[in-house]
Amino acid sequence: MSLDEKSRARGKRGRFRRWASRFVHAILPNERNFPTSEGWMYGSVSLVLLFAGLYQQVNLILLVFTLTAGPVFASIFGGRSMLRRLVPARRAPSYIFSGDPLSIEYVVSNGRRWSATLALFLEDSVVPLDRAVSGAATLTPRVFFARVGGGERSRVRWVSPSPKRGRYGFRDVDLGTRAPFGIVEHRVTIPLADEIVVYPRVGRLSRRWFQLQRQAMESRRGKSHDRSAQQMEYHGLRDYRSGDSPRWIHWRTTARRNELMVKEFEQHNDQDVAILVDPWLPRTKASPEGREAVELAISFAATLCLEICRHQGRRLVLGWTGPAPGVRQGPASVKLLHELLEQLAVMRAISEGGLAELFDIMPAPVLREAILVIVSTRPINLIEEAERSSRLAGASARSLPLRVFLLNAAHGDLTPLFECDGEASNDLLQYRLSSALTERSSSQEERRRSRASDEVAGAGFDRSASPDGASRP
Repeated sequence: MSLDEKSRARGKRGRFRRWASRFVHAILPNERNFPTSEGWMYGSVSLVLLFAGLYQQVNLILLVFTLTAGPVFASIFGGRSMLRRLVPARRAPSYIFSGDPLSIEYVVSNGRRWSATLALFLEDSVVPLDRAVSGAATLTPRVFFARVGGGERSRVRWVSPSPKRGRYGFRDVDLGTRAPFGIVEHRVTIPLADEIVVYPRVGRLSRRWFQLQRQAMESRRGKSHDRSAQQMEYHGLRDYRSGDSPRWIHWRTTARRNELMVKEFEQHNDQDVAILVDPWLPRTKASPEGREAVELAISFAATLCLEICRHQGRRLVLGWTGPAPGVRQGPASVKLLHELLEQLAVMRAISEGGLAELFDIMPAPVLREAILVIVSTRPINLIEEAERSSRLAGASARSLPLRVFLLNAAHGDLTPLFECDGEASNDLLQYRLSSALTERSSSQEERRRSRASDEVAGAGFDRSASPDGASRP
């Protein structure tokens, strides 16, 4: 036999196998069938009737057994037909905050034109992809569709409290039905993989934190009070104060009002901020309080990232300790916020590594100028950690505590600075970002009005200052 004849024979056999598999799949779909508890009871009664009719030689009992066999065959073949040409879909968010309700919408489309599917249930599973996160658990959503008509589409929403932070994966969904009589259950598995990231819980920063931050900013700006006006944005005019630079005096308005008036600039809090998380736990005998402290530290870091990313102009750095410490940084933005929240979501507790190793991989400008917020779960000697770092010289190591907020979550340092309320974190995220945009647009509008009023006032002064009283061109 030549090669062409062999290839034709293989092609014919391949087509025959495909046709045969399609025919078998149409007659006997690839599904799991097993009797229900009611079906076992129904079958037991039917067998009793069969043996009683055969033993007693009573045709009426055998006739009753024959009638009971009809629903069994109807359940086997009728249930199979109901699961054919069903297309499920899952609509889940790509991320959610821990503590918020998890809402998933399941949609089932019936591809058959005339026949409907009755008593359909859908089972899903949400499995943590990293078991290292404390408290990660598996969710098993289950929804019920009473009827999916021919050519129609039905939707059911499933709502449940979200699991702990981490990355979770959706597995394949199971479609099943016990129609028409509930004697046999039919199930078919359909691939429908997906992922969802559960961010850490986000709370609210207290007034105490903003006071500490303001004091740090003011002390930092006090060293460079006369920085160039080009680095600031013109906001309006105000009365002269002792210590103001003469370069800021607005001479036109000063001459018109006969008192010193200076330009007021909006000083943005554009100093870089570095959030360093040290989620330490002992290798053995980790207490529940220690694990709660780790989660509280991560939640505080997530809240701080959200607050900083509300305002543009800053550079935000997130670092974490461990055997392989890491750093993520960038200009404050919504995109960076989601990247940092995703990193905090999968952050695990560590038992080795420290701040010295983290300092070694951080950018040098951040170590020199940025405000460092160190959130740890163990006591830390900052001077010793800084001196152990090869990036920090002796003078830099001694001046580092002046720019550092050192917070120990295990000792309750976060309690006066941070609180988790009952408000949904996702709503809080949308509110804070939208409020930041509103504040930014309103401040820009105020600056426009102030500039317009200054120009009008200056023009009036020019006309009044003319020797002959005539308007200048």
